[in-house]
Amino acid sequence: MDIACTKHGLRLSQHGVVISELRTTPGPTHSVFDVLAAVVATLAPHGRIGILGFAGGGMMAPLAALEMETAIDSVDLDRASYDLFRRHCPEWSRRVNWYHADAAGWLQRQPSNFRLLLDDLSVPSAGDVVKPDISWNGLPALIQQRLRPDGIAVFNLLPLADGRWQPELPRLANRFKTACVIHLDEYDNRILIAARALPSARALGRRLRAALRTIRSRQAGRIQMRQLC
Repeated sequence: MDIACTKHGLRLSQHGVVISELRTTPGPTHSVFDVLAAVVATLAPHGRIGILGFAGGGMMAPLAALEMETAIDSVDLDRASYDLFRRHCPEWSRRVNWYHADAAGWLQRQPSNFRLLLDDLSVPSAGDVVKPDISWNGLPALIQQRLRPDGIAVFNLLPLADGRWQPELPRLANRFKTACVIHLDEYDNRILIAARALPSARALGRRLRAALRTIRSRQAGRIQMRQLC
């Protein structure tokens, strides 16, 4: 992992791919982490929230700017990145219940009471960063089982190492009654949001852009929403 100082904190990257923007004061990162934070704060301001793959806690600064104080349960195998977060953001670290464990194993031991579960896992592969196989096979069903009836699943997805998209993407969306996807102008990521019921893509897009404008994130004008099912 490469660590670089930025104006507001630290940037953590692997193979040239940013895996976390560790901002140490409330505010936007102007990156995909702002969009993820806006999704969480907009759709699940209350209730149990789980994040699979915490890295350096890139969502925490925009969540703080959005004045969300709900505690977050998170699991990751990367203790070094979490230690950086805890060292540089001691106040926010008290809002995070962090577990050093395999994401699937940890989730299997949890009750089905999550209001929102976010799969933000990634692994290095052939000089790139991609989603682990379990994010496509195995984990989606487990996430579904651990959500409460009104729970929401969020998947921060990446293309395969060759740039193609995983053919499992439509099947992943079709596991749920409704799903929409966020495309980002500046990033290869696609953020899939799925549940038994969701606002329309148009309505949700308006709410997310409003949240992003609130924290003055440049991503407010750089996302597109699309209904999948």
